[in-house]
Amino acid sequence: MQFLKPLTRLHGRFERRHALAAGIAVAVLAIAPYLLPAYPLALLTLSLAYGLFAFGLDLSWGRAGVISIGHAAFFGLGAYGSAIAVNAGVPAAAGVVAALILSAAIALGIARVGLGRKALASTMAVLTLALTLLAEQIARSWLSVTNGSNGLFVPAGGVVDSYYRTAAVVLAAVLGVWFFVLRGPLGRRLLAVRVNEQRTEHLGVDPYRAKTYAFVLSALVATVAGATAAPVIGLVSPSTAGIVMSTQVLVWLAVGGRGTILGAFLGAGIVTVGQEYLGDAIGSWYLLAMGVIFILVVRFAPGGLVGLLAKASRTPVSRSSAQDTVIPGTRLSRTGTQGPSAAAGPGPSPRSEEDWDAALADLDPPALNLRDVTKSFGPVPVVRGVTLEVPRGQIVCLIGPNGAGKTTLLNLIAGDLPLTRGQILLRDREVTSWSAHHRAALGLGRLFQIPSLYQELTPAQNMAMARTEAFQHVDLPAELERFTHRNDVLTQDLPLADQRALELAMSISWGPEIVLLDEPAAGLSHEDSVGLAQTLRRVNRMLGCTLVIVEHDMDIVRQLADRVVVLADGQVLVDGQMDEVSANADVRNAYLGAV
Repeated sequence: MQFLKPLTRLHGRFERRHALAAGIAVAVLAIAPYLLPAYPLALLTLSLAYGLFAFGLDLSWGRAGVISIGHAAFFGLGAYGSAIAVNAGVPAAAGVVAALILSAAIALGIARVGLGRKALASTMAVLTLALTLLAEQIARSWLSVTNGSNGLFVPAGGVVDSYYRTAAVVLAAVLGVWFFVLRGPLGRRLLAVRVNEQRTEHLGVDPYRAKTYAFVLSALVATVAGATAAPVIGLVSPSTAGIVMSTQVLVWLAVGGRGTILGAFLGAGIVTVGQEYLGDAIGSWYLLAMGVIFILVVRFAPGGLVGLLAKASRTPVSRSSAQDTVIPGTRLSRTGTQGPSAAAGPGPSPRSEEDWDAALADLDPPALNLRDVTKSFGPVPVVRGVTLEVPRGQIVCLIGPNGAGKTTLLNLIAGDLPLTRGQILLRDREVTSWSAHHRAALGLGRLFQIPSLYQELTPAQNMAMARTEAFQHVDLPAELERFTHRNDVLTQDLPLADQRALELAMSISWGPEIVLLDEPAAGLSHEDSVGLAQTLRRVNRMLGCTLVIVEHDMDIVRQLADRVVVLADGQVLVDGQMDEVSANADVRNAYLGAV
């Protein structure tokens, strides 16, 4: 039965509502030539090609949050690839393949520069803008190949034949990308990266790789769209790859709605038809009108027309927020253990406190080992030569005044900051040069001062996102498992106490062996803080995971800590039991006062 496994993995991607929508789309496209005159049919054909172009941009901008101001460069490559091949007497398919290869290479190069860790948020915008300006200039200047400003003519054939050919290519491209990418693991990860890149990386996903895949795929779809549009446009000129075309596709997608297939085609269709009928009436004022519409949509309807339709139809928040991606509740984890609903049965039963205490003594190597960890920002040292060993299963609380370097130390352990000097070992493996997602894949979880959640998703979807990337399956206490069933409200609408509990539930359900917590009780009432401390202690006893906690509330520290480490001026001042720390004169006078 091994041959059935690929089919099993594809199960659940195609639902009844999808079959209905696909059937309606095919039926409408099939009968359109019988209902429309020649000119409106030609406009519909052009709208389909432009819609595919907008769909390609949506894979980057709408799905992964990677902006591209010069996406027409890839569209122009496809159009010129087809046109050059036809005018040279070569099959158009050969020109399209060459254009696809060139587009993939260019997109990959831009992604490596523009999406790197050291790149600014504006780097991709600047690079893609430069790309479209360069592409337009090359098309205008390379007379022997592109015929300059005069362009290249591409025969279209009959209106109906051109329409059906265009519709077939668009339908195949959209369905293929939707089924194999957007409804697969990459689609889910793109959604996670767009909503919260920080949290996604700490679930073990490489955001750079996900965004690179999205941008390259986006460029390839835009190239196919350009090749499909070439015979429909008839004359491929430098403006096909220029800044005006790049700006227009941004407007199409913003008006229709990002993150949806319908939005890409609806926006392209409305603007294209409007341009043809209104352009002659108001002339160059049409471009100004498009700019005004773009600003109004971004300001007052960021979800576009599709977003407005979703609100009017009262689409469930769990469906609209997921952007039609598949977010399964459970799957096989990296260690091979099945989720709670799998056929393998329930997970391991929690250990008793006595069993856990007995087992702790035999656990080796330590969960976390810091050796002379040092971090300086320029000439200013923040963490200075911290050496610390944390046994597996222990709860260690880091305390100290503001500016002592506690959060910076957690960032160094998690991989969010590079070390200036020293070594970090997780489970006896040196990870000093590892990125955050590589450390997460080794079983390192993270909670932040401000809850880092997928605010645009429901609590149940947050939990499912964590469990689909699970390091190993774990069973949660009831007070955390409750979020698995909260699918009727967005996470951003939860109170702070529930958001902190949800972040803890996500981080624990993901199955890490070490969890870093930065002031988990900050902003909570005393009652909520006590409840959180009890939950953390229960999680530690049930699952045996190591907790390293930065906390200022001494009552919480007393309840939780197996061991207390005091940091001062970036150095370890005292390391011991809470009673020892409280009795230390330097600590009492400088940090705790009378305890």
